[in-house]
Amino acid sequence: MNLLLKYKLLLISLLIISGCVSDKNLTDNTYFGGKIINPKSNKVFFYEGSELLDSAKLNEKNKFIFKFDSLKVGLYTFEHGREFQYIFLEPTDSLLLRLNTWDFDESLVYSGKGSERNNLLINIFLENEKEDKLVYQYYSLNDSLFENKLDSLLQLKKILYKHYKEDVIDNSTLFEEFINAAIYLPIYKKKEAYPYRNKMVLKYDSYPHMSPLFYKYRKNVDLNNENLQDFYAYQEYIRAYLFHLSYEGQIIDKNNNIKVNFIESTIDHIRIDRLKNKFLYEAMWDIFLDEKINTAEKEKASKLFFDNCNDQSLTQIVEGLIKASESPKKGSNLPNIELYSIADEKIRVDDIIKDNNTVIYFWPRRLRQIENLAKRVNYLEKRYPEIKFIGINSKIIDYNWKAFVKSNNFNSINQFRLDKKSNENDWLYIDYSRTIIVDKNGIIQNGFTHLSIPKFEKQLKKLNKH
Repeated sequence: MNLLLKYKLLLISLLIISGCVSDKNLTDNTYFGGKIINPKSNKVFFYEGSELLDSAKLNEKNKFIFKFDSLKVGLYTFEHGREFQYIFLEPTDSLLLRLNTWDFDESLVYSGKGSERNNLLINIFLENEKEDKLVYQYYSLNDSLFENKLDSLLQLKKILYKHYKEDVIDNSTLFEEFINAAIYLPIYKKKEAYPYRNKMVLKYDSYPHMSPLFYKYRKNVDLNNENLQDFYAYQEYIRAYLFHLSYEGQIIDKNNNIKVNFIESTIDHIRIDRLKNKFLYEAMWDIFLDEKINTAEKEKASKLFFDNCNDQSLTQIVEGLIKASESPKKGSNLPNIELYSIADEKIRVDDIIKDNNTVIYFWPRRLRQIENLAKRVNYLEKRYPEIKFIGINSKIIDYNWKAFVKSNNFNSINQFRLDKKSNENDWLYIDYSRTIIVDKNGIIQNGFTHLSIPKFEKQLKKLNKH
């Protein structure tokens, strides 16, 4: 069967299903498909939580289709290129989308059975994005005025939901749970962030005094709702709430580190294993990338993590993270390792960085991380031309790496690879795009950082003073 005939037949099937025919074999199936304008790759991926369920190739007209014969009701995500979005599906839905990758979320429109729910979901998502940009100007207000501003923003989303309820008869209590989370939790997240944002914006020495009624919504939020655990609005609220508790812990004892407090707050309040493990894992990266956190605090955080994280794959990654962060150390000379140029010529790192302030970054293995890092490198090289940026590949297959360097117009003179793994230099092979900052004398100024952390450019400006 040729592809054109196949997609015509599938479209007919979708139309039949939308017409609510009685054939059980047809109505038991769930379809999800659509058209992507200006595609970034030839595939679309379909996830439940973090689990990949299926993938579909685009045809010659940039269309794709998924067919499921036993899909349960709930929230899923689809991914294309480096972008993803949530969809809510019920058995027998026949959901079609149309999007343009040049304006991914804003161009996304659904049709077919189940489209009303998903158009509402994306419209609420877009309102939340606008909210996030708008609300920064409100953090200087007192708590009463700040709350009034948030109430106005909330009304806009409630009106969208009201119109949906007027036009659609929907008996899905699970969807109602998701849409209420999408409407209310982003507002609650901003309230959790208000005290320390207000303090930061106004440059006060202490946090503002809050009315207890400011947090009255908390009694309606379940911190351990398994239905919502993979939803962006829920995760972002929980994270903001835990950080709020962490700041409160520092008020009680100024010697407490906020990031270590976050780990303790997670352990105390989150019972869903997958969610707890996720937050603990994120916190460990945050802690080990912060050069201001001392060894004792890092050891305390590590003990808390290993005592409470029950995901073996995450504990193994963190074990590698800790080992890699220990070498090479700040203030020491960079080990003079051997590298190979893109022309396969052997060269020692000392000869590459000699008399230059240098940033050495390591390419990760995952495609999305590679693409994100490539954008960041291009930006930093233009902004700091006086600093040498050296890329090292220890994970990508040699042929793919060379093709990637060429296709992205990187200066091949500054791209190198490691040879086979050596036990002597295990710190080089962590599957993470670590970055090392070295001054023109070959002395390490930061042995474990990342190009994208918020304070990275401050480190570069400091390096230029050496």
